Amino acid sequence: MLHISTADELALFQPGSLQGKKITAETCVHFLHFSDEDYERLGVLIKCDPAIKTTADRQAITKAVAESRIDVLATDHAPHLLEEKGQLYDKAPSGLPLVQRALQAALQRVTKGKLTLERVVEAVCHAPATLFNVYERGFLREGYAADLTLVDPRKPHTMRREEVLSKCGWSPFEGVTFSSSIAATFVNGLRVWDGSRVGDAVRGERLVFDR
Repeated sequence: MLHISTADELALFQPGSLQGKKITAETCVHFLHFSDEDYERLGVLIKCDPAIKTTADRQAITKAVAESRIDVLATDHAPHLLEEKGQLYDKAPSGLPLVQRALQAALQRVTKGKLTLERVVEAVCHAPATLFNVYERGFLREGYAADLTLVDPRKPHTMRREEVLSKCGWSPFEGVTFSSSIAATFVNGLRVWDGSRVGDAVRGERLVFDR
């Protein structure tokens, strides 16, 4: 079940390990970061489907991730252009550009004591690889693809529009100060981000599913 956004939905799911679960659940990082209180400041920029709900919903969803009632934490990345988002609310498309700062946003819940670092890694990396039988990815193991992110937890970072890498050119996190910084990112063993720029050696690989 995708994009859980309300506390009322959580009774449908059981907490605990993925093993033996017949129904699993996913939520998105923006449901852990924003609430309806942010509409006054951000308005249509945080319009998404399903919509961002109340502070109480955000707290309940975060707790559900912590207790593994929600198994996967994802993004639903949707990089609409600012001119598209700038339409009247009922005409503007739903969705937010989230990939670039999703990990830092998730780690804010660790800083606030709402999630453990281990639980974030499980929900973001391990659980998706396990659920979809992604071959030799999602874990730090010998022989697996070296998909790694190096985080500096002692270096705060304030998001600025000039840093946005997506072609949409904006981020709902503009002006947000995260408690951590991304020092480097490796994909398939190649360093694709050095803390300031995307490397020229970016090379993707087709995912393989062990089914």
